[in-house]
Amino acid sequence: MRRHTRPAPISNHERFTVAHELGHFLLLKETAFRPRREADYWLGESLCNHFASELLIPEPLLAGIREPTSSAQLASAVNAIALAAGVTHEPAARAVAAHLATPVALGTFRLDPRASTSRLGFRGWWVENRRWWGARGGRRLAVYTDHALAPVLQRMQVMHPGQIAAPDLAGAVSTLLRRRSGATASFSALLA
Repeated sequence: MRRHTRPAPISNHERFTVAHELGHFLLLKETAFRPRREADYWLGESLCNHFASELLIPEPLLAGIREPTSSAQLASAVNAIALAAGVTHEPAARAVAAHLATPVALGTFRLDPRASTSRLGFRGWWVENRRWWGARGGRRLAVYTDHALAPVLQRMQVMHPGQIAAPDLAGAVSTLLRRRSGATASFSALLA
């Protein structure tokens, strides 16, 4: 279901959504899997996301990625895979992180400070291939001033769109953050 009526090429997000929905079709048609509880539902969603990633980001595409020596190289690898596979940065980051032996963390944030609650913003999506801050990830978790990544969000708030910074963080060897347009920012790190 597109948000516009004009003919237009399929977007990277729509492409992943179609592949995800194909996963649901195959899961229902080819297996006995039928969600009975909420945990089953989320397992099905995870399986369909994995199917979409495997379909759109084939292993030979990932084979050319070298172990990064900086967070800038990590971000570059994710950008290259997203472009080559025609997917958004989230599935590209998940595929790259799963492919690497180097411990990494990647994600996006929405800056949405609220002084009355000490909230700085929200994690958009997050992926780690080794436990550091958010375990294996998830969505929409608030970041408050007492959080380990609070300095990152505080730094992002004073950055201009397009600006890049490399703050020091405990547990990370190299970090890179980029302020995007509006209130969004992306983050990549090589972990110690």
